[in-house]
Amino acid sequence: MELVTGLYEGRFPAMNDGWRILLEQEKTPFRTYDAGCPVMVAEGAVPEDLKSFLENGGVAVLTGIRPEMLPFPSDYIGAAVIERIDLTELGAGKPRIGSLITVYGGEGYGLICLHEKRVTKNGLLQDAYPAFVEQKIGKGTVYYSGIPFSELIVAQGDILREPDIDFPDFDERVTAVDKAPLLMGMREILIRAYKSAGLPYPRLRYYPGNYRSVFMFRSDLDGFYGENIGVFSKAAKDAGVRVTFYFNHDLCEDEIERIRDIDPYHDIACHAIFHNLYTDEESNYKNVHSAVEWMRSLGLEFKHSYVAPRGMWNFALNRALEREGFDYSSDFGYDVYGLPFYPYYNGQRSTVKQIPTDPFNTERATIKAMEEGRPQPDAEYICRHFLGSARKQYELGMPIMLYSHPQYFGPLAPKVFPPLMKEINSWPDLWHATIQEMNDWWELRDSVAYKVNYDGETVTVEGTLPEKVSIETL
Repeated sequence: MELVTGLYEGRFPAMNDGWRILLEQEKTPFRTYDAGCPVMVAEGAVPEDLKSFLENGGVAVLTGIRPEMLPFPSDYIGAAVIERIDLTELGAGKPRIGSLITVYGGEGYGLICLHEKRVTKNGLLQDAYPAFVEQKIGKGTVYYSGIPFSELIVAQGDILREPDIDFPDFDERVTAVDKAPLLMGMREILIRAYKSAGLPYPRLRYYPGNYRSVFMFRSDLDGFYGENIGVFSKAAKDAGVRVTFYFNHDLCEDEIERIRDIDPYHDIACHAIFHNLYTDEESNYKNVHSAVEWMRSLGLEFKHSYVAPRGMWNFALNRALEREGFDYSSDFGYDVYGLPFYPYYNGQRSTVKQIPTDPFNTERATIKAMEEGRPQPDAEYICRHFLGSARKQYELGMPIMLYSHPQYFGPLAPKVFPPLMKEINSWPDLWHATIQEMNDWWELRDSVAYKVNYDGETVTVEGTLPEKVSIETL
């Protein structure tokens, strides 16, 4: 039997763009759905032969599903507008979705509460339902949800909020939808689908060799702030941290000689001419292209990559980055945390990947404290927050990309980096990389094509794997 996931596209293929992103992140074999696929996934539509597929032992994962689409009875509860769902049972926390969803009763995984932010009294949790219903149909199993997981993954929109509910003392303007944990929930359900079918689940390991996570550090240069940039650069180098500095023309031009204070040990990349995002593609392209030409005029060696000013992102910017030939961007207005991925627009895959970052930064934490009349964060606070977030990502097996600016972090860097790296360096199997190195690895991994067969006992692989790229079966 070939171990391959079938992706059913239905009448509106773009509804499955989020599923494509998940399957590409996993690098698990997949193809357009046919009856020969032991497991299938779909959003917003089901194949005509779904019932027979299930009765004959197939396993399906369906998202964004209305009850009239299902060829079997369901316990339809109704529509609801929900801010957060609970996917703790799937190892994915409590992601924010802010979405209109369809709710079903039954046994399953995850939790939807129709009465959010309410105090529980007398031990009663009213109107609580599973995020995914698990139901046996003949010899097979179906996992279905009225939550449009796939469409939420590619949704635009950002908002000022707490990006991580485990750290409620910090807010930032980030994506309105917690995409990384939604993808983790989808991934876990897919793995359970294979298990339900009695099959191993194949995928490529996320990192080279036996690494379980990757550590990166990024800084946006919205100004050099005098000696701060040199202090930052030296402290990072002394601690063995290779930072990628993204610098902006308008906010750095008055101190451009300070660019020489950044040690060649680090990378330099692009952060636009004007520190802003535009609605149309042409204005975004001009902002991006002019910055590249300016950096070249300075005779700088720089990485052909980008991060958007103010963390803001839209597809018009993404198209401009494609025109400029950038490899990747990193924009917390579109995603935070999680694995790299290629965005999709209406069924079309972008050539510019996203490498998500941790949005916590010293500057926003300092400004928030000043706004609230609290003492400014010190080195101990920043180190504690960095470590808390990094440890969480490491334990999840997800990438760690920490982030700050020279403005307030620069003077603190000599006190933050030594204890930060003493702890992080003690974590086993952690790859220390630049963002460019992570980008290059992800491109190599993405290029791999392979097939997997299973005879009930032995897994065999067809295809050639580059060095350090390996398959794991769960």
